[in-house]
Amino acid sequence: MLRQALFGAVVVLALAGCTVHPPTVTSNPIAVSSDRSDVISICYDGSDHARRDIEAIALENCPEGTASLQPWRTDKVLNDCPMLKKSRVSFICVPAGGRR
Repeated sequence: MLRQALFGAVVVLALAGCTVHPPTVTSNPIAVSSDRSDVISICYDGSDHARRDIEAIALENCPEGTASLQPWRTDKVLNDCPMLKKSRVSFICVPAGGRR
């Protein structure tokens, strides 16, 4: 009975590790003041996500009128990202005129 339960737990954990965890918006680094709406941070797993997918989610969450993104900062420790998406990238949302 114990052996079956242990086997079941291992199978569930293995399947959970095989699922794709899409990039998600997260809190910005502490260095960013809370009134800056032009900085967007994304949690992702570097082995599962292409750069274009991460940038697409960031662009969707930038303020209206944003034309492009400027990569600003990347970190993997002491961030608010979950264990399965431990990398965080922060972008500056650049408006159509090019000024921040």
